[in-house]
Amino acid sequence: MKAKTGHRFTNWAKNQQCTPGSYYQPTTEQEITDVLARHSKIRMVGSGHSWSDICLADEAMLNLDNYNRILHIDKEKLQVTAQAGIKLWQLNEELDKHGLALSNLGSIAKQSLAGAISTGTHGTGIGHQILGAQVEQFTLIKPDGEKQLLHREKDKELFNLCLVNLGCLGVVSEMTLNVIPAFQLQDHTFLMKYDDAVNHVEEMLHEHDHLKMWWFPHTDKMVVYTYNRTTETRNDSRLRQWFFDELLSVHMYRLLLGVGSLNRDWRKPINQMLVKNFERPLQRIEKSYKVFNVPEPPLHRETEWAFDIKHARALLPEYKKLINHGPHRLNFIQEIRFTKADNFALSPCYQRDSVWLGAYNADNFRWNELLHDFEQLAIRYNGRPHWGKEFTVGANYLSVEYLQYGPFAQLRQTLDPTGKLMNAYIQKLLG
Repeated sequence: MKAKTGHRFTNWAKNQQCTPGSYYQPTTEQEITDVLARHSKIRMVGSGHSWSDICLADEAMLNLDNYNRILHIDKEKLQVTAQAGIKLWQLNEELDKHGLALSNLGSIAKQSLAGAISTGTHGTGIGHQILGAQVEQFTLIKPDGEKQLLHREKDKELFNLCLVNLGCLGVVSEMTLNVIPAFQLQDHTFLMKYDDAVNHVEEMLHEHDHLKMWWFPHTDKMVVYTYNRTTETRNDSRLRQWFFDELLSVHMYRLLLGVGSLNRDWRKPINQMLVKNFERPLQRIEKSYKVFNVPEPPLHRETEWAFDIKHARALLPEYKKLINHGPHRLNFIQEIRFTKADNFALSPCYQRDSVWLGAYNADNFRWNELLHDFEQLAIRYNGRPHWGKEFTVGANYLSVEYLQYGPFAQLRQTLDPTGKLMNAYIQKLLG
């Protein structure tokens, strides 16, 4: 296939850019194989929703936006097979038409399927693992062009090594996912004092199917979201969705973030005003994927790390102190989520139930200082960074915290001895 030249890649957050010599958007598996054979250096990119430099390429970039079809739906086995470039929102809508759904999702549905799985993207719920746990099997096209089908049980050891692959083992071509009958969630959203939410986090985790929390910095309130499966009738009105999910959450929120960037001393009162919108608890019932997914957030900087859940009650007060008593003035929601342990080698939740905590800001003001300060806290608690978010730690730290780091690094060397799929990001992580 013919390459595009002069294509300028910019990620969603606009903090990463590159101009690869060749840019490809294949539509068939054969075209993917041909592109791999043509270049000595190549990187894959989905929707560019990673804040890290994971996708950056000099020689060639492979984008699967046009390789995005659903290939097969098996309602008896409750499985769907799709090409790796399909976006999560496309998959959600198509599954819904067939009365099916993914059992768990993250907050955003803009990512490509392969991109989300390969970076360890997650949702929330202590009974649910990262999104990749829903994969039954997938096809990996190795750097030399050989295809390999990996099944979660038949090829268990290799499957677990390759699932969260950072795009450095090969090109993920097709994926078969385990799905469930479409379901509804009852969303109960309410305010708690920050300290009370921290003190009751364990019991809330086990009382609800899914739990997440939002903290507006420089306030003492936590917005708590509890999602539970229900067979009751949907009651979420279009008027509420337009007013809260579009007018307030998108347009008004962006306006207030802009105001807070004019004078950073205004950020604290703005956040206090935003919290007041949650004083009246929300009770709604809606389709699962519409509850899991939130309105697309404004552009922002973001780091996110996974920590052993046993540290949650000590970590969260320290985090609050870091933000409230340090030099930082943040004007963005800080999200706290929870995920069940798994056995995927490069999953940040490998063999430990996890609490996810990050730092978010809507502009670049003192971002590097904030990132440094948060990382110092994260390192003290043996955190593991989200591969698609911003972080500065490298191989020395990661090789200790990821128990399967050595086997993964060796597998990468075996599958790609010439470093065809390497870039500066992979070099930093794997040496």
